[in-house]
Amino acid sequence: MNDNMVQRLAHYLSATETRSGEAIGEELGCSRTAVWKYVEALRNLGIEINAVAGQGYRLREPLELLDRDRILAGLNPPGGAGLRNLLIEASLDSTNSALQRLPLARQHATAIFAEHQSQGRGRRGRQWYSPYGKNLYLSLGWKFEKSLSELGCLPLVVALAAAQALQRAGLEGHGVKWPNDLLIGGRKVCGCLVEVQGDSQGPCHAVLGVGINVHMPVSRQTEHIDQPWTDLHSHLPGFSRNALAVLLLEELIVQLSKFDEQGFAPFGEPWEQADVLYGQSIDVQSATGSIRGTAVGIDEMGALRLDTGQEVLKLHSGEVSLHKTKL
Repeated sequence: MNDNMVQRLAHYLSATETRSGEAIGEELGCSRTAVWKYVEALRNLGIEINAVAGQGYRLREPLELLDRDRILAGLNPPGGAGLRNLLIEASLDSTNSALQRLPLARQHATAIFAEHQSQGRGRRGRQWYSPYGKNLYLSLGWKFEKSLSELGCLPLVVALAAAQALQRAGLEGHGVKWPNDLLIGGRKVCGCLVEVQGDSQGPCHAVLGVGINVHMPVSRQTEHIDQPWTDLHSHLPGFSRNALAVLLLEELIVQLSKFDEQGFAPFGEPWEQADVLYGQSIDVQSATGSIRGTAVGIDEMGALRLDTGQEVLKLHSGEVSLHKTKL
């Protein structure tokens, strides 16, 4: 299927006017049969389109697609100056994978958004449900002169940047579940996937993936999500995807630059304020079994501190998965 034609159709369809198949064909430069195929392709991507007999097609609800020029124009000087390239794609396997396919020299400060991901990835190989034009799927490349061991806190920095972007959007009551999930009332609204390659002594190249549920109505597809979730629309109805993209890019660029220059020290207090696990009884599932204890913050390297009653363990990202027994 021609992704460019599908995206053009998504831009052309309206939630307030019915567009005839003939008009759509003229706009896209294709046959009526092709129009039907592109409409079905959009429906398969999760876009609800009403067909009005004898009149044409209309979106069931408004669809705000990402606009590169609008995003670039909205970036403040620190964010805009730190961004080298911005790409917006209609559909990708995953934004992280797409960025990793670029030469390393082109990855730093390059951001890729996608309207849809066919193979969106979360932590520990989980699938990230990625409907078309509903949420934000972003990957940003960043080069660090630091060693691999110094980047253990990077997932936490990314999560804090996403949390700050949502706060600037007007969201309240959200926090971070170690190492990098954002929750509202115990329900996931954002996830991060950080992938790093490089020499043990540096430099290192990181690909920072962030997925935010912006407006994701319940559907047959969401029934397969295996954890409680929510979206920004449920708390801030109608907030612009483009405006959120601007805030997210600004915060990531500013916070990554700070981390590169100062390490994790400036992020200790913001983490304490955002930490939704502190003081909670949790189960930690690892390759060697299950450990129960009380979360008591993180150490200077970003490891989770778990008080088992006999000792305080330090658990590192990538080695464990967390399941809170209560909030």
